[in-house]
Amino acid sequence: MLTRVAIYEGSIEPGTEDAFFRDVAARLEPVWRSFPNVLDVRVQRVTEADRGAIPIVMVLEMDFADMAAIESSLASDIKTRSHALTLEVLKPFSGRFFHYIAESRSVS
Repeated sequence: MLTRVAIYEGSIEPGTEDAFFRDVAARLEPVWRSFPNVLDVRVQRVTEADRGAIPIVMVLEMDFADMAAIESSLASDIKTRSHALTLEVLKPFSGRFFHYIAESRSVS
């Protein structure tokens, strides 16, 4: 299995954190779940970190069976809609977001 990970590095405007995450849940999560070929979607709200850690606000993980499934998903019109909506929801967020793909396996 492959996991496409989005890291949101930065900060959220003070006082808007709860509203930001409500917006993520209400507006973005349904779109992320609707990506073609996605097997599972996980959203992590970072609540604590080690001293000196890079400031990560949120991590998005989307699981796919293989690279072909990811490529097909990213070529879909949902990707374009998701990106535009993400930029809108991220208005109180200062920073950057970036993606990487990791090979995943459970060790439990």
